[in-house]
Amino acid sequence: MSVKNTSLIILLSLAANWPLAALAQSGAWTPPVRSTHMGKDLDRNFDAREPDIAFNSSNNEYLLVWEGTDQRGGMALGEAEIYGQRVDVQSGALLGEKAFRISFQGPDGTSNFDARNPVVTYNPKHNEYLVVWSGDDNSGALVEGEFEIFTQRINASTGALVGTQNFRVSDMGPDGNRDYDAIDPAVTYNAAEDMYLVVWRGEDGTATVPIGHFEIYGQLLDGATGAELGNNDFRISRMGPENDSNFDAFSPAVAYNATDNEFLVVWDGDDDSGSLVQDEIEVFAQRLDGGTGVLRGPTPIRVSDSGNDGDVLREASHPDVAWNRDRNEYMVVWSADDNAGGRPDGEFEIYGQMLTAAGAEAGVNDFLISNMGGLGNAIFDADEPAIAYHGAAHQFVVNWRGDNGVDGEFEIWSQRLDAPTQTPIGKPGQRLTHAGPDNSALYDARRVAITEDVTGGRIFIAFEMEDETATQTEGEFEVYASAMSMGSFRVADGVSASWFDPAHDGEGWVVELIDETTAAVFWFTYATDVPAQAWMVGVGNVIDNRVVMTDVVIPTGGVFGPNFDPAAVQRDSWGSFVLEFDACDAAGMNYNSTMAGFDEGSLAPVRLSTLAGLECPGPATVPDAMAGISGSWFDPTHDGEGWVLEYLGGNRMVMYWFTYDDTGKQAWFIGVGTVSGDIVTFDDVLISSGTQFGEAFDPQSVVLDHWGTVTLTVNGCSDMTVDYASTDVRYGSGQLNAQRLISLKGLTCTR
Repeated sequence: MSVKNTSLIILLSLAANWPLAALAQSGAWTPPVRSTHMGKDLDRNFDAREPDIAFNSSNNEYLLVWEGTDQRGGMALGEAEIYGQRVDVQSGALLGEKAFRISFQGPDGTSNFDARNPVVTYNPKHNEYLVVWSGDDNSGALVEGEFEIFTQRINASTGALVGTQNFRVSDMGPDGNRDYDAIDPAVTYNAAEDMYLVVWRGEDGTATVPIGHFEIYGQLLDGATGAELGNNDFRISRMGPENDSNFDAFSPAVAYNATDNEFLVVWDGDDDSGSLVQDEIEVFAQRLDGGTGVLRGPTPIRVSDSGNDGDVLREASHPDVAWNRDRNEYMVVWSADDNAGGRPDGEFEIYGQMLTAAGAEAGVNDFLISNMGGLGNAIFDADEPAIAYHGAAHQFVVNWRGDNGVDGEFEIWSQRLDAPTQTPIGKPGQRLTHAGPDNSALYDARRVAITEDVTGGRIFIAFEMEDETATQTEGEFEVYASAMSMGSFRVADGVSASWFDPAHDGEGWVVELIDETTAAVFWFTYATDVPAQAWMVGVGNVIDNRVVMTDVVIPTGGVFGPNFDPAAVQRDSWGSFVLEFDACDAAGMNYNSTMAGFDEGSLAPVRLSTLAGLECPGPATVPDAMAGISGSWFDPTHDGEGWVLEYLGGNRMVMYWFTYDDTGKQAWFIGVGTVSGDIVTFDDVLISSGTQFGEAFDPQSVVLDHWGTVTLTVNGCSDMTVDYASTDVRYGSGQLNAQRLISLKGLTCTR
């Protein structure tokens, strides 16, 4: 007898009715909200660009800053200055003066003097922001076109400018000489020392750094006054030979490590160390003492390995960095056209690398984060990444600009990663914006900035975007903001159950919570190359609302029946996956296999079964004595196969048997049985076939055949006899002696 899609229908009919939880979906982003109105609406001569964002933990708000051109009194067309806007994090309401002006570069009424590329950080000790930018000014001996770094302190409660206006930080080259510049600033705050570190890319006009030779520089500033501390314009990077303008450093970013009182500065540049050559751009890092700015450790640390050394066609650029305060380690991200996996030249994606607090590489080298357009498609790119550590969820959040589907249609994308393992979480490459009409390359969203709400467990981003609305048109960039929060659900005992994606009816997962931090997951599915069964198993970590499986194996080689040899079972590494639970009945899944054919993807599991005594949400019922039998079992003489049992209550038991056929290929059987005293009888055990894994999966092709019968005799909490009789001569009949392998958290066996 063959039937289609019966086992899951049977299980659904037996499952208890669970209440739907009205909880926010984990990792969901709010629709982008426009935060700026520079100049006249529908006039592309006025823009808001290059945003940055910082969270204020004292007032539960954030500050947006941007480079803008406006039409307010005395301003010339194209005169770029820095503006700011306070925003309430709960309501999104704009606070205080709308688009208050922060910079005052040169005289008003001329576009010859500009303020560019603002960045901002928050100082909780004094409840102030520090805004930093690159600009040309006419103060002192400075002249038009001579860019230096300037700062402005801001009262975080009112938005009022504090202290010296347009305080100058950098001194690149002699004053009055526009050949020397300081650009691309970054800033962070050190609460332990009450000081800021400002870094930038500059050419200093010295014997070792002449015109055209850019290096990364830094300056410490007093947290209370903004005054300069320590050495003036100290040099951080050393790219290539001294006095050689063919080697440069670009795009600095910085993070503060409160555990070790250190800064980590990252940048991209070309160097001559090792096998590197001129114009071969890679990402580098440098540790700095948090109190003095003195360089620590190796000088510098090479972070990226894009392509082969000596290949100038491959490059890594635009890095960003975040510090994980819970594990005292860093994640660095960047855009690169790497050759890993056979990617062609020009296919830019976002990559990452973990660094220990000492600056040593950890984990997977240059792991891939984005996948715009799929492997091998060089017309789609990902660049300009921004990263933040989301401490409330123990994960990193990475955002970037990318095109996917239509060449040149750039949008903002996001990926969450489990912090301990860097395993992707949620839908791969989540799209956050829809700039203008879809499928039009005329509208862009880009230059994303990110900050963490350390008190409310949210992430906020800001970006520039052009849109087609009643008040905005193509070519008119304004700043938008969006927020991400985590659902309040946390992994509870009741997630121990069967789960399946309705779009993939015929495969699924059995989740078994072992203790507060550990879970086992069995994935019953199909092979990639033929319509045959497959199954994977792993034991992983429980973190907040997710189960993270980093060492999933796919066993093969066992032969069913009396000839089973445990030594013949081969457990090959399959890859990793994450189950993220939004509620008791809904989850998301992201998988990444290192085994050929399985690749990567995402699924949307929902609850299939509810175990007696583990109802979710609680309170759980008081089950009968058979409930404690739920869990995993195996025969020690058949190590490498076994059973998963789920007692549903009402004398009903679900059984999964993960095993092999007579040739060593994987097989799994499923059945719903009846409990009578110490005996559980499965009269209709089924075996499936007909479809394949992944994109080739077709639920309409799944066929379930009668395999045979199984009788369980429960001898105690850890002892069971298994009698089976198959109608398939390859499996025959026999008896096995099962012992308990996994007990489920929340259940106690009383037999």
